[in-house]
Amino acid sequence: MCSAWALPPQPTRPPARCCGRGTPASSWELEISMDLPAALQQDLLVREHAPLAPLTTLGVGGLAPWVIEPRTRAELMLAVRELHAAGLAWRMLGHGSNLLVSDAGVPEVVLHTHLMKMIYHDGEREHALRCEAGASLSRLVSVALDVRLTGSECLMGIPGTVGGAVAGNSGGSSGAIGELLREVTLVTPQGEPEIVACSPDMFGYRRSPFAGRVILDAVLGLAPATPAAIRARMESVLRGKVKSQPLAARSAGCMFKNPTGGSAGQLIDEAGCKGLRQGGARVSERHANFVINDGSASAQDVSRLLQRVTERVSQRAGVDLALEVERWGPHAAPAEPSDSG
Repeated sequence: MCSAWALPPQPTRPPARCCGRGTPASSWELEISMDLPAALQQDLLVREHAPLAPLTTLGVGGLAPWVIEPRTRAELMLAVRELHAAGLAWRMLGHGSNLLVSDAGVPEVVLHTHLMKMIYHDGEREHALRCEAGASLSRLVSVALDVRLTGSECLMGIPGTVGGAVAGNSGGSSGAIGELLREVTLVTPQGEPEIVACSPDMFGYRRSPFAGRVILDAVLGLAPATPAAIRARMESVLRGKVKSQPLAARSAGCMFKNPTGGSAGQLIDEAGCKGLRQGGARVSERHANFVINDGSASAQDVSRLLQRVTERVSQRAGVDLALEVERWGPHAAPAEPSDSG
């Protein structure tokens, strides 16, 4: 899934520079010094030159010039309005899954929504929950159980936030969030709320009309059910993921999109990539579409490993895999020879 979501609407971004042709990504330098609007420094939680690796599930990547942590809808709207007025680029970050940050970091301001995690029951007869963008999917499922509403169990085991899930239409074999959405509240570049009604036909496999937008909250339409029935479905979904996915390992989730009518994980497995290693990164032995950070991996390790995987699959199956994971910052081309088999 994508918890790293929503790109800014065309603001100016500082240039990147490198130290020479063919230089590995880890030795790139980004011009990341910038002045943050005074209103944001005075009123919001901000950190300058903040490391992004601890904010992602894969645990790699460099610095951001500023990380802003809005606590409320009003603070997120203020941040967008001030950044847009100042011509500063920004990126949205939720739980940090489905994300590969360059070792060089990023030149944009990062808006980290993890403190915006409120979930409201819209009323017993409405059978709906309103969730702020930073609310975790695991908490959403738990709250739905508490108020005896079913439908969100398909989001079990996805390490993301509601905002990221909405932006990427996260889900699994048992369903996706786009099937549940009634409305989404966005933030315009001017910092105003914009409410958009939703229907399932607006979404597709890892496709959402809200990619690239700033999401404040979302309303999910659910259905009444007994706690026993909800728990049974939760356990069924989670049992399947525990059996097939390395949920306890440090990863970004699935790295590649499934090709039409096929499985990326199966193609990677058949190409002999399980256990394939590059530096501190390796292809999971449990699920071949996962790349694991053993604790010492760099973004460059991961990028090179992904390149080797795509080459092997292309050579064996004639399929060009498309990345599902989102890349931030400059990623240098692999500097080592490609695999021969």
